[in-house]
Amino acid sequence: MMWRSSQVLNGTAGRHEHSAPFRTADLHVRPIRSLCSPCVRRTQSAIFGIAILICLITPQSRARAAEDKPDFEIDVAPILINHCLECHHRGKLSGGLSLSIATSLRQGGESGPGIDIATPEKSLLIERVIAGEMPPLEHGKRDALSERETTILKKWVAAGADWPKDREIGLHEQTVKLDAARDFWSFQPVIRPAVPRVPSHDFGPNPIDAFIGEKLVAAGIEPSAPASPRQLLRRAWLDLVGLPPSLEDQDNYLNHTSPEAFDRLIQQLLAHHGYGERWARYWLDLVRYADSNGYERDGGKPHVWRYRDYVIESLNRDKPYDRFVMEQIAGDELPDRTIETVIATGFHALGAWQDEVDPLEQPQYRADELDDMLRTTAQTFLGVTIGCARCHNHKFDPISMVDYYSLSAILAPLKRPNQGREDRDVPAGSVAQLEAVRVRDQKIVQLRTAIDDLRQTTAKEWLESGNSKLPPAVLEALRLKAGMRTPAQAELVQKHAAEWQNEITAALPADRRVQIAEHERVVQQLREQTPDLPRAYFLFEDTASPPPSYLLLSGRASNPGPLMHPAVPVVLTKSQPKFEPTSIATSGRRLPFAQWLVDPANPLTARVIVNRVWQHHFGEGLVATPSDFGKIGARPTHPELLDWLADWFVHDAQWSMKKLHRLIMSSRTYQSGSSATPTQLKADPENKLLARFPHRRLDVEAIRDSILATSGKLNPEMFGPAVFLPIDSTVIESHTDKEAAWKNSTEPAIYRRTIYAYVKRTLLVPMLEVLDLCDTTNSTEKRSITSIAPQALTLYNGDFVNQQAAFFAERLVAEAGSDTSLQIDRAYRLAFGRPPSAKELSALQEFLQIEAAAAAKESKETPHRTALIQMCRVIFNLNEFVYVE
Repeated sequence: MMWRSSQVLNGTAGRHEHSAPFRTADLHVRPIRSLCSPCVRRTQSAIFGIAILICLITPQSRARAAEDKPDFEIDVAPILINHCLECHHRGKLSGGLSLSIATSLRQGGESGPGIDIATPEKSLLIERVIAGEMPPLEHGKRDALSERETTILKKWVAAGADWPKDREIGLHEQTVKLDAARDFWSFQPVIRPAVPRVPSHDFGPNPIDAFIGEKLVAAGIEPSAPASPRQLLRRAWLDLVGLPPSLEDQDNYLNHTSPEAFDRLIQQLLAHHGYGERWARYWLDLVRYADSNGYERDGGKPHVWRYRDYVIESLNRDKPYDRFVMEQIAGDELPDRTIETVIATGFHALGAWQDEVDPLEQPQYRADELDDMLRTTAQTFLGVTIGCARCHNHKFDPISMVDYYSLSAILAPLKRPNQGREDRDVPAGSVAQLEAVRVRDQKIVQLRTAIDDLRQTTAKEWLESGNSKLPPAVLEALRLKAGMRTPAQAELVQKHAAEWQNEITAALPADRRVQIAEHERVVQQLREQTPDLPRAYFLFEDTASPPPSYLLLSGRASNPGPLMHPAVPVVLTKSQPKFEPTSIATSGRRLPFAQWLVDPANPLTARVIVNRVWQHHFGEGLVATPSDFGKIGARPTHPELLDWLADWFVHDAQWSMKKLHRLIMSSRTYQSGSSATPTQLKADPENKLLARFPHRRLDVEAIRDSILATSGKLNPEMFGPAVFLPIDSTVIESHTDKEAAWKNSTEPAIYRRTIYAYVKRTLLVPMLEVLDLCDTTNSTEKRSITSIAPQALTLYNGDFVNQQAAFFAERLVAEAGSDTSLQIDRAYRLAFGRPPSAKELSALQEFLQIEAAAAAKESKETPHRTALIQMCRVIFNLNEFVYVE
């Protein structure tokens, strides 16, 4: 059987060839319940086993039942499926009872038969329902049957509990109450609210401040005073570029503090190439980017770095977000497909990949791989945890198994270009470019064949001439066809191959030399006219008629259910996209899906991305669970502001990320100070209302990059293959493949920005790992921020920090001379964007004296240099260095 998730809307979900239609419209589908314990624990009486959970029925006269006999498919099956099957199916026999098929219902469970046809009123099923024991409590609530449903079950049992032959009901037939589901805040259409006006308060012209101010006034909280120009300068640089401002940048800004100065600074930083490098890392966290495949062998993903570079460049060019999404989902299906859009589809290939799968387990592994792709796609772009609907309907959100496997059918045609255990890259280009290279290669093959024929003819003649100077045994072996040679002869031929080819070249007649030269010239010309395409790492499709996709019962590939067609979750749309094959040998499924994702009518896409941008400016999104906009996710602190931003982003900003940054950063809310007043701490201790700017620790990339920038060693080179940052040999020693595990890069490559560091899933750079690098296996919407002892040890005693402290000290001497006061002043301005206070200056001067004296006592040749290095190391470890402010 086959059906679409859209059939949940029109009342045909669950239709079988041998039965009447399953009218979910009559059922109005209930929301999925949360995880429940076995009914056995709910009802510890012996009877509990037969807890047929749902079907409640009291005796009805046979005559009356005959007059109004319920239809199994239309009336009864929906009740059993939506109320009972959750705990009583083949995979979960609560009380030993299954309700999947008629025989198991009649046989019953641990407490006896579920129904009694002779005396229907004594059926355990009915008794348990009447007693209020079934359905069981769920989170303190009982999903009791309606009076109508109870009556239907009574009539059904009284009429003989007719069940169509061979009919097996399944969890995949559960339905969702769409009307109720669409009332949930994140599934409602985005409608721009009016900007509030707060009497007697002037929060400025930025709409963001009006929404924030309205809640502050209601809570009786005054916002903090504006941040100082120095604070704003450092805040903006670290936010947008991930580096501290240089001395020149500090002087340029602080000497021109007009009302427009900060706006000009924002524009400058958004045009900085470092913006893409800073913000691309947030995106790479979401898509679980790494340079290797994980698992035991953890081989590299060839040319996967092109995807990383694509993200950086897209952000720097302010590619509209809707286009950014479409290229990653379906860049190969776009009408204007290019090398860049094909590289973008590497998004689908970024997950871990097991290259040693038992052939018997391959179908299940493929299902797991699709699950990883689908989860990442849904969480990244939609902010929904659709993976929870793989084995049963989502426990909390209105997403069914049909929704899950309909979406899976969209991605299922994608293939990996591996050859056995070898993961491979492939050329990236438009259809025309690929065809041009194919034609070119065909011509080159013909030319190479012609060259080989000319050389073979000469070789045969040369053998017959007897003029060769090779040993007789070699010549004897050459006279044989390759397949006829003994192993010893094959070894001889291989050993003297270069000499033999040189003799052939020397023996070529003049006319053949001319012919070969002409062929070589044409080959070179063909390569110049049609250059090789760049190789990239991505999945691909090669047919407009992909294999069928099935709903997998219990998520097992060995247990296929109905045939599935591509569709998007019913709760998120009123009409399904049209999925049609393309003319370029793909299924054409991903392009309509991508277009649906960025349709302004989609209630989630814009909300999710503006929330993510807000999150990275303020440390927490308006929705604190940025990849879960579902029922167990957080509710927005400022729902009207979120909707206003989402609508503005789509319609006014035209999906421009940089315009969104400018809007947020030009607000008074963003530019407020971070100091808290006693009133603020009492009324809003968690700063949910944003009366002040939050304190935030930098992520590891910004910490490492800031150290390099401060020491003067930062290498600004962009793009290209990843860099292997130095790792101590003792760390590599524990790896299974010590030789191939890691080969440290050298200077100056190791001083590039951290986004270019090689990320190996089974061997993370210790400094990155200890400072909370994201999980590279799953989509990471928000990194953990921990405070543990190894972090202090890494930043104070680690080789990298000590090395950079020495470079920092050399820079201070070169730029400030030998005057310790000037050295300290320059160190503070480079590291913190401000001069030291008198107290700080005095303390560090004393520190330098003490350290220099200790170094002299230890007979060190340059005691002041040694002391200066220690001071630089201390500066790198101050809270002010690793926190935005």
